[in-house]
Amino acid sequence: MELAPTSLPIEASIADLRQALSQSGHAVLTAEPGAGKTTIVPLRLLDESWLGGRKIVLLEPRRVAARAAARRMARLLGEEPGQTVGWVTRDDRRVSAETRVEVVTEGVLTARLVNDPALSDTGLVIFDEFHERSLPGDTGLALALHARIHWGLNARLLVMSATIDSPTIAAALGDAPVIDSPGRSFPVEVVWRPRKRRDQLVPAVVRAVKEALKGSGDVLVFLPGVGEIRRAESALRAELGIDGPEILPLHGSLPGAEQDAALVPRASRRVVLATDLAETSLTVEGISAVVDAGLARVPRHDPRSAMTTLLTVSTSKASADQRAGRAGRTGPGIAIRLWSKVEHASRPAHLPPAITQVEIASLVLDLARRGITRPDDLPFLDAPSQIAWDDATGLLQRLGALDGEGTPTELGTRMASVNAHPRLARSVVSGPDRWLACILAALLDDRDILRGAPRDLPTDLAIRVRLIDDHDAHDDRADGRAIRQVRDRAHQLARRHKIDPGPIDVDNIGAVLARGFADRIARAKPGIGGRFVTAAGRTLKLDRDDPLAEAVGLVAVDLGGRPKEPLIWRAACLEARLDHLVYATPDLEATIAEIEQEWGIRPTPGGSHPGFGTRNALLGLGLGAYLEIIGPDPDQPPPSQPRPFGVDDVSEPRLVTWAARVPDIGLWTDWCQQRHVNVGEVHRMSRSLPNGELLQWQLAAAPTVGDGVVPFLIEWPGPTPAATAASGIELLEFAICHNNPAIANQIAEYALAQEVRNGPPSLAATLFTPAGIVTIG
Repeated sequence: MELAPTSLPIEASIADLRQALSQSGHAVLTAEPGAGKTTIVPLRLLDESWLGGRKIVLLEPRRVAARAAARRMARLLGEEPGQTVGWVTRDDRRVSAETRVEVVTEGVLTARLVNDPALSDTGLVIFDEFHERSLPGDTGLALALHARIHWGLNARLLVMSATIDSPTIAAALGDAPVIDSPGRSFPVEVVWRPRKRRDQLVPAVVRAVKEALKGSGDVLVFLPGVGEIRRAESALRAELGIDGPEILPLHGSLPGAEQDAALVPRASRRVVLATDLAETSLTVEGISAVVDAGLARVPRHDPRSAMTTLLTVSTSKASADQRAGRAGRTGPGIAIRLWSKVEHASRPAHLPPAITQVEIASLVLDLARRGITRPDDLPFLDAPSQIAWDDATGLLQRLGALDGEGTPTELGTRMASVNAHPRLARSVVSGPDRWLACILAALLDDRDILRGAPRDLPTDLAIRVRLIDDHDAHDDRADGRAIRQVRDRAHQLARRHKIDPGPIDVDNIGAVLARGFADRIARAKPGIGGRFVTAAGRTLKLDRDDPLAEAVGLVAVDLGGRPKEPLIWRAACLEARLDHLVYATPDLEATIAEIEQEWGIRPTPGGSHPGFGTRNALLGLGLGAYLEIIGPDPDQPPPSQPRPFGVDDVSEPRLVTWAARVPDIGLWTDWCQQRHVNVGEVHRMSRSLPNGELLQWQLAAAPTVGDGVVPFLIEWPGPTPAATAASGIELLEFAICHNNPAIANQIAEYALAQEVRNGPPSLAATLFTPAGIVTIG
């Protein structure tokens, strides 16, 4: 491979690196940012005989860095990305049959090591920027070391970083040689401009940038996230005017062309506003001054969402030094830090490895596919805690991804193929409305598309889903770019899992999320507005002015506030609904004729219930509900047990009970069992339709309680009989009475918005029929 010589400092260490990899098979390389290790090392090693024509896989912790590194190497070779050098990320790939260097994000390597531990087509794996100690990076190295012993992996391993614990890494690799590549940097003056804790960040950034611009060269500003970058961009444009320097954002959610524009120097001065990806993963050329907010977003287990999310923390001393060093690449520079020298002394030397700080359900599921069921089964540099491992295993078992022995189920194997947290993957691979599940997975796997403090934003996820689904929907708080990214991600998930996008019903959001967030299902506390309780008895709070405060049941996916009584920040309605009323009669044909004569409408024939000795007819009541008229079936032999719904005991037609439709009867029965409410056993039921087809459903009916006032629960796997029932009747009122307060409490536990009045036990339905208003009871 022809690569012209460069003046980059790393070139002086290539010979030592070649020798180390040739003789030992593994090595550790330390080199400062800007030394050229990311782009030069893979190209200089391509013609090594021990590669044997196999690929080099270069791991980068971020998608932006992966694409930028591949583009840079391709330019050095005079090629386009996808030829000798290409990239593979979670959602993007540019490789071909001739690609010899694949720049991948760390999760890609983890998946490959799970599916093909020997990495048969790979001769060298390079872990770049390993000092970041990301979860996929640590896992990838541990899997590679494990595969070397147990699966015949013979690819060489190279760990590279600017700041790293070289002796520990070298020992893990088997006393691998350590090559130190001296950097080439100029002195950087550190200036302290601390802001008070209550002071806003953006005004302090503006003041520091104006100070930095008094010198020459370009300015690189480190900010924790996209929101801060956008606010700083707006403030700087207003402060510096149209004749000032160009203000260029740089973060992972930008299109590739905009990222490239921020990296390249130009004739006019520029101020680059970047996240920590510019700390080590990317080289921003032409920088002579750095403004450092001293903050970063790092992955942490977030009790609010019960998943891993990005939280803002103070950076470490090592990170601050890396950032300051960006100002000394081409000449003396200045670094302005927005915190005090005293505070700096108390900061940790390095942030803890992510694997010790994050929720690890996805990791445990991936490793279970390799038969790894304990944290000490892998040679982690820092193993996750046993408590975190057990918590993740318990969650996966509740989701149905692992069996009691910790082995992946068929469902779990499919869940592992979804690039989303298992709570979200569960609905993508199995459940109602899988296209809606893709939207929710993309939406919840990233930051909120509505901008503002969570307490100031609406709780209902339906508002956000409408913005994703409806291109004409608008909300002043919405981030248009984030919405487009969620749409793209949802379509990528759908394509990968062969799901056809189509119309969605936002009323199904709670049902789609329920299985993944069963521990976050909550019921309204009767008589206390905006207060909800989980099955475990935990109270959740919602502002009484929020529209969801009127819900009787919901699933809360994002919590905030104090741990003892959390605030609900994002949630979806999850309620049971009236499914049908049961109208029992001793003579079905006579009752059908009577209804046709007195109500002016003929019920639709339903079908028979084999083995139960009954058959029915149906009338739609509107809003997905219907009236079931049920009586003895003369075409069946008398059953050995009494007919259901007391049909044998009624002497005239009467309303005997009712059914509540639930989206997942298993979740409802689990909830009630935890709350010591008896709903009865779940039974699979069926009846024959007039056209010969079999209609199936599940129901749970508690022993007779409350004279039929307490409904039985029912789940339909598809359309309900209301879809084919005769229409033309409307249910005006459904009145429930009982003099035992426990009955009202049980109905509330079902998440039913049905009032129970005090009085003798009774049910009454007021119907608007073609012949006028009719009441049955």
